[in-house]
Amino acid sequence: MDYLSLSIWGGYDAKPKGADQSFGQIFKQIVGDDTKVMVVGGVFSEATAADAVTNHTDLIGVGQGTLIDPLFGKKILDGQGDTIVSQISPEQVKKAAWTPGLFEAFTREDSLGLPALPGQESILSLHTGQFGEVKGMGSSTSGSD
Repeated sequence: MDYLSLSIWGGYDAKPKGADQSFGQIFKQIVGDDTKVMVVGGVFSEATAADAVTNHTDLIGVGQGTLIDPLFGKKILDGQGDTIVSQISPEQVKKAAWTPGLFEAFTREDSLGLPALPGQESILSLHTGQFGEVKGMGSSTSGSD
């Protein structure tokens, strides 16, 4: 196995209940040095990216951080990690150029079950309901679904 990928709802540094180590640290011990461990979750800045690879895992996946700031990785490579946008806002939604479906998901109060983005409350009023109500998910904030 080349690598093991862990998508952790609680973030890259989350620990199992009662454990002293994070999931990434535990799995690194289990799989050994020949297999890399990649953790996805809770990386929204250069500091959290550095902490993750220094203390918890071999590799990181930056999903939501890249949704907020599509230039996340480039900014770190260019030495501009301090300019990473770490919270979504109406202005940043425009800059990030989300697809209509992604926009509709994250402007719903329930985010269609996805983990909330930092700053998400600032974009809830932008929800249009263009895709209608999703069965089993309840209605959105606009009331027009």
